[in-house]
Amino acid sequence: MIDVKSIEIEKLRIKAESYFKEGYYCSEAVVKAFEDVTGVRFSDDFKKSMAILGEGIGGQGCICGAVSASILILGRFTGRLNVYEDKQQSQKAGKLFIERFKEKYKTTCCKSLTKRSEMIFGIGKFKHCPQITSFCAVLLLEILSENNLLRNL
Repeated sequence: MIDVKSIEIEKLRIKAESYFKEGYYCSEAVVKAFEDVTGVRFSDDFKKSMAILGEGIGGQGCICGAVSASILILGRFTGRLNVYEDKQQSQKAGKLFIERFKEKYKTTCCKSLTKRSEMIFGIGKFKHCPQITSFCAVLLLEILSENNLLRNL
């Protein structure tokens, strides 16, 4: 079990931004930073699948890759393996993440986020992505902690 109090939020933030700046997609950066800081490990297949989420799923500008990756990680802790298991915890966690993201950024759409980046951040297209990436990584950890979802490690 992870003691979230001992996790350095600033370390998570810095790692997520650094991975993005190294050339990883935001989705990949969230996963790598989460692994580094929490010690949780994901399969290589899971990590490989993060590339398709980049630039709004296949570069189409749909949902932000950092948001998508965070939702999938939340699913790792809240999901179910069969129809007899409860789906409410997963639905609640996903809804909470999206609501909090939208409180700050108003949309989850990559195309809208990058289009509005100059207005929001005073910087050009994709220059805001490191901040969004780190915001998602931290928000993910906060939601997992608040809901005592890190207990099953």
